[in-house]
Amino acid sequence: MFPKANRLPAFEIRSVLRSKNRISSKELQLVFLKNSLGISRFAVIVSKSIDKRATARNRIKRLIRESIRHLLPQIASGWDCVIAARTNMSEHKQGEVENIIKDLLMKARLFS
Repeated sequence: MFPKANRLPAFEIRSVLRSKNRISSKELQLVFLKNSLGISRFAVIVSKSIDKRATARNRIKRLIRESIRHLLPQIASGWDCVIAARTNMSEHKQGEVENIIKDLLMKARLFS
């Protein structure tokens, strides 16, 4: 779980998704938007098209959230980010997911 300050509220997710700033990999898509706060906030989306089972979708969300939590000190401040799963990542290991997210953040120049 993210610290409360790093969670993007549900009502702000749509405004981030309207942003043109998108970086994609085979597994994940990162959509980001500058905010006026001094912290970066994150939301994770895993749709039913990825897996019909809620337990599998929740596992994917937990993997992504934990990876972001580990990378949080190195992520640039002042951004709202939505990470959407594009494939079923439930079989991926924590380190693999962390590397995928790190690559996306580096492409977006949000990783220092």
